[in-house]
Amino acid sequence: MDLLVIGVIDIHSIIRTSLKKGTINPVSEYTERFSGSALQVAINAAQLNADVGIISPVGRDAVGLMDLLKRYQVDYSRVVLSSKKNPNFLELYTSNRHYTLYYQGARADFNFKKIDQNYLKKAKAVHMCFPDQKVTDYLVDVAGKEKVLTSVDASFSDTPADIVFTEGKRKEKGKRKRKRKGAHTIVMDFEKEILCNGMKIPVFRDSTYYKNGVKDAFIAAFLIRYVKSEHIEHAALYGSCAAYLCSQNDKRVLTCTKGELDTFFEGRMKEE
Repeated sequence: MDLLVIGVIDIHSIIRTSLKKGTINPVSEYTERFSGSALQVAINAAQLNADVGIISPVGRDAVGLMDLLKRYQVDYSRVVLSSKKNPNFLELYTSNRHYTLYYQGARADFNFKKIDQNYLKKAKAVHMCFPDQKVTDYLVDVAGKEKVLTSVDASFSDTPADIVFTEGKRKEKGKRKRKRKGAHTIVMDFEKEILCNGMKIPVFRDSTYYKNGVKDAFIAAFLIRYVKSEHIEHAALYGSCAAYLCSQNDKRVLTCTKGELDTFFEGRMKEE
């Protein structure tokens, strides 16, 4: 297995209503879709022909999720099924307000210490985007002991790992940094540049935003390239190319083929 992704797959719900007191309010819009970095990193990596697995708590109402993962050939054999409802990120829009709510649901049934370590050892790399420090600390430590490459999205946890992905150049005040010796730090700022261990890696579109899923496309492409080449700067440039191509469509994941990404990357390499 090239990549194992461990995180939370959310149902993202959007509800629009006038929300008036004393009456049954009509809902003008109600949509649901699966979302979350874990899902998007896994799908992006699979889109690049990688052998990908995913571990995530899944609720009883996650209808269609397995079909989605099967379509992209992501191994979901180790998802943790729960009798609770799936984690749900809800956005409620009224005539003059916007509320965001989060239901943890199936996350409560996620016993991370029962994860099959033999399955984890099959992966060349394990990427953690789980919003729980204790879970991430434990699994990164287990993977590290098995000599599996570890990576962490720092927006979910500040656990030290072989590769740490962080956003922007801001520094959090009053928070002590934890950094394992020898770790690679990738600072992602898609409006300016990527910093790879302090080295500047170009981005190719000033208006490339996270809302289009470019961060997850970058991480997936970076890791898939790195486990094959072990060249950190080339992996970062490959990820930047993936972020650009992801920004060119209205999806949150890559729609290009691996061949199209490779061609774009090779062109950028000649310019460097």
